[in-house]
Amino acid sequence: MLYTVALIIHVIICIVLVLVILAQTSKGGLDTNLGGAAMNVFGGSGASKLLKKWTQILAIAFALSCILMSFLVRDMRNGPTLTDVQQRQSQLPDPETQSAPTEAAPIELPVETPQGE
Repeated sequence: MLYTVALIIHVIICIVLVLVILAQTSKGGLDTNLGGAAMNVFGGSGASKLLKKWTQILAIAFALSCILMSFLVRDMRNGPTLTDVQQRQSQLPDPETQSAPTEAAPIELPVETPQGE
């Protein structure tokens, strides 16, 4: 469960990081494709500083989530071993020694004979 939540958060961080990087105007990224909307909203250099700050924050969050995911995957690999599984299987009752269900005898219905008139 924890691994699934961490994986979802990691994917969200990745998507937002890609979008923030594409929104930067240094190489004509997403901002130019949107018609310079970030320049109009944040001013001439406001978007650049804000996007750089968010890029740094998201890059750190990405690195931390990668480290967290590596620890979670390592813990998943150290799960039950083959001997643990075999031990649990030996504790189960043997299906051959259990009594098989008895078959019920077929029910015989009386056969009606047609009576002559």
